[in-house]
Amino acid sequence: MILLPEALKSLFRHVFTRRYPKEKPVLPHGFRGKLIHYPDKCIYCSACARNCPSSCITVDPKKKTWKQDMGQCLFCEQCVETCHEIPKRDALKMGIEYELTRRNKRDFEWESKISP
Repeated sequence: MILLPEALKSLFRHVFTRRYPKEKPVLPHGFRGKLIHYPDKCIYCSACARNCPSSCITVDPKKKTWKQDMGQCLFCEQCVETCHEIPKRDALKMGIEYELTRRNKRDFEWESKISP
């Protein structure tokens, strides 16, 4: 008997949940999504790879390639901070893409390189 008045009250209250994926969430300022690499700004100094706590970034300075395994990424933004401080090139940035599910483990790896 006590549940009936509570159920009637909840019928007229504001809904707090979103109907995902039809309604996308509002992302807060400073959200850390998929990492964005700008190969034209990168000098391939490997500072981001050295300071990555999960070792998800590999850089080959000779071939001018940069790879990231998003399956290992912690989204901690240390690589971005390192890139902004050491070479001052701003070649890395945290994006706002958050839907990163994949069916294959290999699909988590992204590679970018300078075109000849």
